[in-house]
Amino acid sequence: MFKKILVAYDGSDGAKLALAKAVEIAKASQTEMHVLAVGRIPEYAETVSEVAEEKDQAQRYYTKILDDASTRLKQQGLSAAIRLEFGKPADVILRIAEELTVELIVMGTNPHSPITRRFLGATVDKVIDHAHCSVLVVRA
Repeated sequence: MFKKILVAYDGSDGAKLALAKAVEIAKASQTEMHVLAVGRIPEYAETVSEVAEEKDQAQRYYTKILDDASTRLKQQGLSAAIRLEFGKPADVILRIAEELTVELIVMGTNPHSPITRRFLGATVDKVIDHAHCSVLVVRA
């Protein structure tokens, strides 16, 4: 089936469902799993210290989130390479997926209103449009 999977994980209900689906896939075959969280930092910060402070807060938050994901995997008898990166989520997910040459990206989605999606776009949509591999979207 798939030899390498990348799970985009932000701790949301959709991400937890995506992780569970990735676990199912990994158990069915010998799959190398990678879990990625992407921290956002302000694009238009007023000072360098503001960016550093936001990055520190994101680091603490996502470390807890990724620890939770690691615990969930261990409970299932699995392990994964855990990674935290910073930037625009879709761009980072696509870059890391290519860097790792994964065959499948697994993502959860939390429904947005059509207006919100039209103006802000959705990370899932961007990843689907530009991924070099298959993308599995698990709906919350």
